Amino acid sequence: MLVASKDWSGEDLARLDALTELALAVFEDCGAQIVDPGQILSAENLLNLYGEDIRSRAFVFEGGDAGALCLRPDLTLSLCRLHLGRAATATQAKYAASGPVFRHPTQGENRAAQFRQVGCEWFGGDDAVSDEADVFAAVARIINQAGCADVRVVTGDLGIIFSMLDAAPIPERWRARLKRHIWRPERFRTLLHELSSEGTQDQGRIAFLKAVGGLQTDQAKAAVSHMLALSNTTHVGLRTHDEIAARFLEQAEDARAHPLSSELVTAIEAVTLLKTSCASALIQLKEIAQTASLSIDAALDQFERRLAALDAHDIDVDALPFEGDFGRNLEYYDGFVFEFYDAKLADDKGHRAAQLAGGGRYDAMLSAAARVFNTPFVAAQSAFGAAIRPETLLDITNRRSGV
Repeated sequence: MLVASKDWSGEDLARLDALTELALAVFEDCGAQIVDPGQILSAENLLNLYGEDIRSRAFVFEGGDAGALCLRPDLTLSLCRLHLGRAATATQAKYAASGPVFRHPTQGENRAAQFRQVGCEWFGGDDAVSDEADVFAAVARIINQAGCADVRVVTGDLGIIFSMLDAAPIPERWRARLKRHIWRPERFRTLLHELSSEGTQDQGRIAFLKAVGGLQTDQAKAAVSHMLALSNTTHVGLRTHDEIAARFLEQAEDARAHPLSSELVTAIEAVTLLKTSCASALIQLKEIAQTASLSIDAALDQFERRLAALDAHDIDVDALPFEGDFGRNLEYYDGFVFEFYDAKLADDKGHRAAQLAGGGRYDAMLSAAARVFNTPFVAAQSAFGAAIRPETLLDITNRRSGV
């Protein structure tokens, strides 16, 4: 059952407002300007810029002459729009904001569709890893000052796998396909093996695809349509014969290409399976890259400098957890990502319900937003942000105090 929103009053409202003000004050202390971005976005912008998880959960409605609109599913895109609109005067900026966001809960999830967020976004900084460490430390400070004691943290770096794919001698279409699924670890691993030498064992299928691939495009489409007609197949899901034929042609190109080497697959899987401390991860990542002869020095250097920046904030990188396939299930992230969650609530209700805060780098999405909003690209060089869930913080602190 959809719970539209939770009502707040009395002492709980006062506590919720106090937690919101605490978070805003910490971000402001880091140099952020407090702003109030709009709550309504173009649905087309949302579809173009966000990943599948957020798009499928957005509240979309008809806006008359304005076309399809949606309620913001988080603060990120609203703050991107605000920043890019100021591009002429503010190519670098730090913002913080709070307010309601709107998402359909996932199936079986007992959460309100409207909830409060406090977010910060750092744009265009001269030192990316310093910004990342500053935001991470600010979030840790907020959670600590809120009174949350039993907190777990997980970090990841999608930039490592992106760099491995960029450095690998593979067809560009494979690189793009793999990148599209980095946020879905199981699908990513399945695709990785489909494109490898072990994914080419079905000789009958390979022979068929190579035969289709040897035809002209119109001939191939006609052949596939004829085959589907003979089998009385009118559609597969919502795809037309032409769409199915186009997919066959893509697979035919894959069949003719040289498969991924076992060494490359082993190296990428080794990264995705890493679950260790950040300090240990750096050592192992260097060893994996060297063994696979992959030149990812820039990504590893950024990783190492980030650890130094975190250490400067008295964050113990020898204990800070790292997971190689952690990506927060949000497709616009492309670098360092992190999440804080309550340990007991995670054990009781699952990881998603226990999220206290999270964030990450999304440089590519900001560049795409500049194109969508038709704003100067000069303001779209770097983006890193985080979001706090004050309602979850309140729930945790109330439980701890017996309220």
